[in-house]
Amino acid sequence: MVRTVIIDDDQLARKILFRIISQNFSELEIVGEAGSVGEGIKLINDTDPDLVFLDIEMPDGTGFDLIDQLIEVDFRLVFVTSYNDYAITAFKYSAFDYILKPVLPENVKSTISRILKTSGIKPKFEIDNLRSQIERSEEQADVTIALPEMNGFAIIKVKNILRCEGERNYTRVYYKDGTSVLISRTLLEFDQLLVPHGFFRIHRSHLVNLTCVSRYVKTDGGMVEMIDKSQLKVSPKFKDFLLDKLLHNKL
Repeated sequence: MVRTVIIDDDQLARKILFRIISQNFSELEIVGEAGSVGEGIKLINDTDPDLVFLDIEMPDGTGFDLIDQLIEVDFRLVFVTSYNDYAITAFKYSAFDYILKPVLPENVKSTISRILKTSGIKPKFEIDNLRSQIERSEEQADVTIALPEMNGFAIIKVKNILRCEGERNYTRVYYKDGTSVLISRTLLEFDQLLVPHGFFRIHRSHLVNLTCVSRYVKTDGGMVEMIDKSQLKVSPKFKDFLLDKLLHNKL
């Protein structure tokens, strides 16, 4: 049996998780629940679980605070979170299991099924790395830049930019909402402006928001697919650096 605990201040989320687990996974035995960091630490120490479902934000601290106060992390960890899409990228590239709120049965089932087929414990330093990525994502979420217009300039949130495409001495900026605008600035200028905020140059003509890359495909020497389904060529010059970022937790 997989000894399991649920630590979440959201009582409804705990109930949903409990019900889904109880009804679908006889391999899991829920040995306790907690609604705060303090209660969670005591519960883990008392029950020695194999699997922990852990909320990120709780009244008396975060899930990371809980981990910091444990002597060792010798259990499989699943984060339960209501973070927005921008910060969720940190989870995707960290290889930690996570479930988004509101908790949906299909997401819980797929996560648990994957856990039962794999093994491994993430040490604390990898959890610290995930925390730093989330903090960086939160900081980036409110970063703005000024883009010139005919009669002035517009203030744009960086997180709303999907990608930039160079067109000689101009750059077309594509937004997540499907719109685009042609700006009288070179792609190099945008490269220097946006790379510190999670963007990456994949081609001499393409600069992409890494949080908006949905997959990498090997077609034609390498392509990235964005969340709007557009596919962009990856230059051999940038391929290895791109894969390093996507595969090794370096957003």
